[in-house]
Amino acid sequence: MKGNIPVIPTPFVDGKIDYESFESLIRHTSDYVEGYVIGGSTGESPALSAEERIEIAQFFSKSVPNLHIVIGLGHTNLAEAVRIGKAAAEAGVRTALVPSPYYFPNSLQSVKAYMASLAEQTGLEIVFYDNPVTTNTKYTAQQLIELAEAVPAIKAIKMTDHNMDKIRTLKRLTSLAVFGGDDIICFRAFEAGVDGNMIIAPIIFPKEFKECWELYQSGKRQESFSVFSRHILPFIHMFGPGDEIPTTKMLYHKIGLFKSAETRLPLLPSDEDRTRETLLGYPL
Repeated sequence: MKGNIPVIPTPFVDGKIDYESFESLIRHTSDYVEGYVIGGSTGESPALSAEERIEIAQFFSKSVPNLHIVIGLGHTNLAEAVRIGKAAAEAGVRTALVPSPYYFPNSLQSVKAYMASLAEQTGLEIVFYDNPVTTNTKYTAQQLIELAEAVPAIKAIKMTDHNMDKIRTLKRLTSLAVFGGDDIICFRAFEAGVDGNMIIAPIIFPKEFKECWELYQSGKRQESFSVFSRHILPFIHMFGPGDEIPTTKMLYHKIGLFKSAETRLPLLPSDEDRTRETLLGYPL
């Protein structure tokens, strides 16, 4: 598994998941990506029920059977995460994106035990999500290596940490795939040697991001950075960090892909100021 597997928002209309808007997103992007991360934090998973997360997995497995579908299994309840993961596996999903558990202080030993149990009970391969900001858990490269050795189901790392040396160390010392996980530093992650990207930008500029990535992979660094700077960087500068979900939904609504820019509480939709700022970076 490698390439661009973007994280996608969950569209709502009147509080319910809007599958027609999901279909529009797929039509707009599927020719340019290697898969999708569904039901992750960008998909507002904390505000989704287990049944909704399972339904989304079933929908994407049927809609894009030839692409990698990665289900977000971040949760505060292991049994619920297992239930969602098993149902996703039955629908054909093979991989889960899993961060450190939320709220309770984590230790490396506790995270090893949690990941091992989740992997054993679901049968899914795991992309471990190294996100120190949202989980309040920091890992060194060596700790990530130790975690992957203890839990063989961990096949990849999504790296949101801005320490590029961790990416280089993981690529030098392991066979793990490493995915860039933060839009605002994505080209730096290219330079550090990532195998792909699990960010939002590939669904904002599908064609341009694919061109940028393929140029880089073919060794044309300067040409790749020129595409990135011309098409993608201005938007990323205005886009985040912190409110990527409502701004992405707002943009998709503005360009006609989502029927609504609706979010679920506790998230609020983009206000007029953020809408104006974000659209300044996107050539409508």
